[in-house]
Amino acid sequence: MLKRERIRQTLQQTKQRRKNQIPVVYQLKINLDCASKATKEKLLRLFLEAKWLYNYIVADVDNRLNDDAWKLKEVEIKVGENLERRKIENLSSQMKQSLVERIRWNLYALHKQKQNGDKTGKLQFKQHVNSIPLKQFGNTFKFVNRQKTKVKIQGIKKPLRVLGACQIPEDSEIAKAELVRKPSGIYLFVTCYIDRDKYTEAWEARKSRKSVIKPRVWQTFDVAAGIDFKPAGLVLSNGLKLEWQIEETKRLKKLQRQLARQQKGSKRWYKTKQKIAREYERLTNIKRDVINKTCSLLYRYKTVCFQDDKIKGWKDGYFSKSVHYSAVGTIKRRLSDSLRVSTVAIKSSVPTTKTCSRCSSQHDVSLSERIFRCPVCGLEIDRDLNAAINMLKKVVGLDRPEVKPVEWETAARIFRGNPYILVSHTT
Repeated sequence: MLKRERIRQTLQQTKQRRKNQIPVVYQLKINLDCASKATKEKLLRLFLEAKWLYNYIVADVDNRLNDDAWKLKEVEIKVGENLERRKIENLSSQMKQSLVERIRWNLYALHKQKQNGDKTGKLQFKQHVNSIPLKQFGNTFKFVNRQKTKVKIQGIKKPLRVLGACQIPEDSEIAKAELVRKPSGIYLFVTCYIDRDKYTEAWEARKSRKSVIKPRVWQTFDVAAGIDFKPAGLVLSNGLKLEWQIEETKRLKKLQRQLARQQKGSKRWYKTKQKIAREYERLTNIKRDVINKTCSLLYRYKTVCFQDDKIKGWKDGYFSKSVHYSAVGTIKRRLSDSLRVSTVAIKSSVPTTKTCSRCSSQHDVSLSERIFRCPVCGLEIDRDLNAAINMLKKVVGLDRPEVKPVEWETAARIFRGNPYILVSHTT
């Protein structure tokens, strides 16, 4: 059998096997305290060489789509006003291929945006490259022991100790990984494929901290819901209201003032800059936790409908900071891309806010009026709740449903102990 036929047969077998599997990404932290100084320098050198290669290929417009671009062993970088040549020694050939492929995907994304009529620029140089793809398990990276506590990365001689590998099941199929640098350290994101039935059984019979098996059930609501997104939260058609806003902390503002007073390029300046990066990472983790919990609640509905408003217009208007702190656009994107719940996007031209949810008459409502008052039928209702009910009536044809006790209990269980989100009921 020829090599080409063997590759084709292997790909077909993999595609067939993936139909009954689900991908799960596990985050492992590399313990740099157990690594030597030379190993740390080589690990950080990988990200530096990745930045050199990326910027050089972006600058070389004529040859950046060349098939042999990943074979570069020397690149030119700008140091001050001069150009200097630097060697690419630690990056392996597969890492180079992944970086070149990333540039091609970026160019393709720009091309698609131009086709859609959006205003786009050109590929920009990167000050930092904080992620390196490790595409092939067993070649670019591999675990050297059965407990998966040590990983060998191509280009680094000594294995690195990782924390959190106990999450990976023994019978899982490891596909690829990505080396990510964050202000809090360097992480390895490992993508594994697990059989769907085994993953469901393990989730349902998950042990508690006291090693007690408690059956878990994914609580679902057999109803539809309309969602009216706000710059700092959302309102459901049943009256459930979620509000959150992750603003800059006092410590972050203090560090920014301290950085402005220090000399740029000094040791203290770099230390303060690193502290600011860690504080931003902490705020990002809090925001991601709120997004995950909000989506976990919305996934339990049978159908969700929301208006397809342009979040960019909100950012350019009066609500720029509120939208930035709340990350409402991420929730809308997750709902649109999710396979766990059916979503219906209503056109932004539909006047859901101006229409009365009781008699369907339309009246102008200014932005400062938070209560919708209908002069025809005398209805007084929160304007966001009124819009959510109109969305539900347009898609499903139902009137306003009352919030059920199971929805209250599930929301309380999901958001309990989270001081950054407010759950209430509006009328």
